[in-house]
Amino acid sequence: MHTHLSPPILLLLGLLSGGFCFGQQGVAVAYTAPHIGSVRLHPQGSPLSGPFMELNGDAPLVLKFDDLSGDWPDYEWTLVHCTADWGAFSDLTDWDFLEGWAPDALDNVENSFGGSLPFAHVAATIPSEDLRPTRSGNYLLVVHAEGDAEDVVLIRRCVIFERLAEVDLTMRRPYESNKVTTHQRLEVGVSLPPGHRWSVPMMDIRLSAMRNVDWSQAGLDIGASIVRGDLVSFNQDPKLTFPGSDRWRSADLKSLSYLAPGIKSLKSSQNGDGPTWKVELGTDQSRRFRLQTSRPDLNGAFTVHNDRFDNVELTSEYMEVTFSLSHPDFGDVPEVFVFGGMTGWSLDPGFRMKYDEAAQEYRLKRWLKQGWYDYRYVTLSDGRTQHAFEADHAGTPNLYTVFVHAPAPDGSDRVIGVGTLSVN
Repeated sequence: MHTHLSPPILLLLGLLSGGFCFGQQGVAVAYTAPHIGSVRLHPQGSPLSGPFMELNGDAPLVLKFDDLSGDWPDYEWTLVHCTADWGAFSDLTDWDFLEGWAPDALDNVENSFGGSLPFAHVAATIPSEDLRPTRSGNYLLVVHAEGDAEDVVLIRRCVIFERLAEVDLTMRRPYESNKVTTHQRLEVGVSLPPGHRWSVPMMDIRLSAMRNVDWSQAGLDIGASIVRGDLVSFNQDPKLTFPGSDRWRSADLKSLSYLAPGIKSLKSSQNGDGPTWKVELGTDQSRRFRLQTSRPDLNGAFTVHNDRFDNVELTSEYMEVTFSLSHPDFGDVPEVFVFGGMTGWSLDPGFRMKYDEAAQEYRLKRWLKQGWYDYRYVTLSDGRTQHAFEADHAGTPNLYTVFVHAPAPDGSDRVIGVGTLSVN
């Protein structure tokens, strides 16, 4: 039968929101249980794209992850509708935005083979034959144990959109002279569909804008600058100006046969406790005052791959990877996290680094599956996230995504358009 989320799971989601947003208000960016690894959520056929899907479109979202508990996993998934600014869950019940049987079972499970650390690989497409969203909007994808909605193991944000409005993005120089060399500014034009129902577009039509899939620096609830007929222009709001940041750092973990650039050591251990393979990356340095690098990146995403077998999802090894970041202690030792697609685009407590006073560096050991990983270092100071170890450059390649929000007849949020712009 069709059920809706009970007060206990909504309470649990609220607790997760407060515990895993680190200074951000609203619903959780992501949550990953300690025994869950290598989580990906992307449109079918676009493994490096963000978790954005057209309502009733041809490309469903693909969810993949591994269970390293050693037990055969039985999980279910559902969606939770959120407000346009991610500030709260919407007032809708799930029968208002879901069709079918909720929650739906994740029954496509396969065991790994040939590796030193066994795991179960789970894969699914969203929507499924038994469960699909009926409205556009911001959503949380929630995975929990079968029959136990309070045993949540995975949360990810996603956006489901409609293509009713046409969206045009243009990159412009920042207004502020001191940001010309470090920031990137968007101007957005939205052409509303003929005969639209929004009588006051200046008030009703709002934007959210993202650089790559960095929810922490997204511009939300962006208001219009001017309306001419069915054309709504957005060019004045400071939330359309973004720090350019720098190219992503990267770790090439595909091979067990050689040391890729940036790998300090690759060792095999037969102690039977945890992963057999141990990889130490070279010690990273602050790039705060350095020129921009030219190494290509994946805009913060990661891929699973190995150079030995074809079925990479089931044959890729989990390795113990050591990250290190040099930081001479001048009295300021902030909290530092490894950040990127592999952390769910959130400050995951499992990726919090520890400071080694003797070595004067931050260190983190983390199990990662073979592949290519983009990452950067993010600090947390006074409850706010900062990129204190990275520089900002106006020429940094970035992918921007803009969503057009409008109220549905019942007042809930609707995403009526999407636009993208690849910079440089």
